[in-house]
Amino acid sequence: MAGDLRMSWGMGILLLSLFYCHGKKASFQKLQFLAHSIRTRKAREDVRALLGGRLRVGDISVRVEPWLNRAVSYAHGLGFVDVTKGRSAALTDRGREVAGALDADEDIFVEERVFLTEVTKKLTESQLTKIWRLEDLL
Repeated sequence: MAGDLRMSWGMGILLLSLFYCHGKKASFQKLQFLAHSIRTRKAREDVRALLGGRLRVGDISVRVEPWLNRAVSYAHGLGFVDVTKGRSAALTDRGREVAGALDADEDIFVEERVFLTEVTKKLTESQLTKIWRLEDLL
């Protein structure tokens, strides 16, 4: 079964995404971008090329990932994340513990962790707005 259809995979990706983000929190715009980008090797390569200046915003496609919303709901219900006004999510203390344990396990989420360490701190809200609005096409 594809990873994005397994809730354990989705919650793990959510927790790790927040774990690697500055302040252990992120906007839903950033989380959706990461959720879409992390799913396939091609999408990860495209994001790396975009951040490296080898692709333009209009050269990649991004979609909203329904599994992310389910993962956020479950993680919130389990006390792993706090959601602020439907705009952002942040790890709770309990979420930091779980995310830290996931990060420490070298046998799981190997490619995903490498991608997140490279990308999460480089992405700015300004870049994300341009990506979602396809601003360089105008």
